[in-house]
Amino acid sequence: MNALKNNIEIFINILEKAKDKDYPIILSGSTSLALQGVDIEVHDIDIVTDKKGALALDNLLKDFSQIEMKYSSTDKYQSYFGSYNIDNTKVEVMGEFQYKLKNGKWSIPNHLHDIYYIDYNGIKIPVLSLSQELIEYQNSNKTNTINKIQERLCKKNKEYNNFVLF
Repeated sequence: MNALKNNIEIFINILEKAKDKDYPIILSGSTSLALQGVDIEVHDIDIVTDKKGALALDNLLKDFSQIEMKYSSTDKYQSYFGSYNIDNTKVEVMGEFQYKLKNGKWSIPNHLHDIYYIDYNGIKIPVLSLSQELIEYQNSNKTNTINKIQERLCKKNKEYNNFVLF
């Protein structure tokens, strides 16, 4: 099984286990980018949520825990953070995730950005937009990923501009 399919199936399993949730569960990072058509190597599964979701998912995934859920911050990032290993795949959960903007201020928490849904075999996968992912990667200076997101956005714009209404 390829990495994208594996990661999406694990993510869907987490969504199903938390089906009665009242907190956001949003796919982000390399798996989200690949699902949205970015030509990128898929690594781990990044899940964005709020504080309540971070704590609830930590409880839900406790048997897979590698790093206990707790609030942490660096000079670039701050969030509730926990890491899990599910079927030899790293799953990172970030609640109230914020990153430092180039102007020195903190971003709004990721789960408050517009959420989009990608249809995957009839299942709606919540993701951050490619534009939002681009902003985050620009703040992290990951040039290769930035270029690949920009390429995909350009291709999507060309596809959109070629659409003709009759």
